[in-house]
Amino acid sequence: MSKFKKMTFLKVLTTIAWADGEISQSEINIFKKFYRKFDLEKHELDELKPYLLSPIAKQEKDELYRQMIAELSSPKEKKEIMGALESMVQADKRMKSDERELVNQFSEWLEKSSHTKRSFGRIRNLLQRTIFKHARDLNPDIEKYFKRGVLKKIELKNTHSQIPTNLTDERLYLICLLGTMMAAVAHVDGHFDLAEKKALKLCLTDQFSLAGKELTLLFEVVEEQALQGFDFYEVTAEINRIVSYNDRIHLMECLFEICIADGEMVHEEAEEVRRITKALRIPHKIFIEYKVRALDKIR
Repeated sequence: MSKFKKMTFLKVLTTIAWADGEISQSEINIFKKFYRKFDLEKHELDELKPYLLSPIAKQEKDELYRQMIAELSSPKEKKEIMGALESMVQADKRMKSDERELVNQFSEWLEKSSHTKRSFGRIRNLLQRTIFKHARDLNPDIEKYFKRGVLKKIELKNTHSQIPTNLTDERLYLICLLGTMMAAVAHVDGHFDLAEKKALKLCLTDQFSLAGKELTLLFEVVEEQALQGFDFYEVTAEINRIVSYNDRIHLMECLFEICIADGEMVHEEAEEVRRITKALRIPHKIFIEYKVRALDKIR
């Protein structure tokens, strides 16, 4: 099966992953497995990224389904897709009876000579129940990463200033998530200077009521995450899960404060904020509105 046809199939899967309004890190990991199994190259994965960042319109979605059916025409291609599906729904190297039944149903569906609009809905439900069956389970790895990785490193590095012990686990987790997103913008130009820190401090105090040791810890997270990097999709998925829409808007405001702290907004910084707000499911028109506000402050 050609890589072009494999990409069509993966694009169809993204529409299923977006069915409940967001894509989790577990679902991202499923796509990574397909990517490796299909032996795709990096530029082909880049082609898939826009579909992972935001859902597509219904008309384009229906067209993708029709395209997939038209392209999976030969027995060999159908067999290859079925092999990939089976590998995705295995548990402990054994496929459960209900999963086997569903995969068999998909196989029968592929063999049909015609497909109706109703059958498109059935195949969406089928793939959702097989491939993405456990994708909504909470991923404990990211919380463990922050607590045992980032926070522990900061504590060891700053032996004379301990991590605040009076903060709740939820508050610590929020600080780590916010600091990680801010690291993405603060270090786009290669540095995080005093002017940016001052502007960010004022914004965080105003929007998130952070103060004292909380702010100190957040800036430590920013520095630490800039050095070691992070999984962008994993962090934005967690922010979407636990942070309200209004607070995501406040986060965008703080990111713009970082951009304009030195009296200008460079293209790379603005593009990074755009990428983040898109992943945080903030409409583009809202992004533009707040970008204009930020620019007006320095004109």
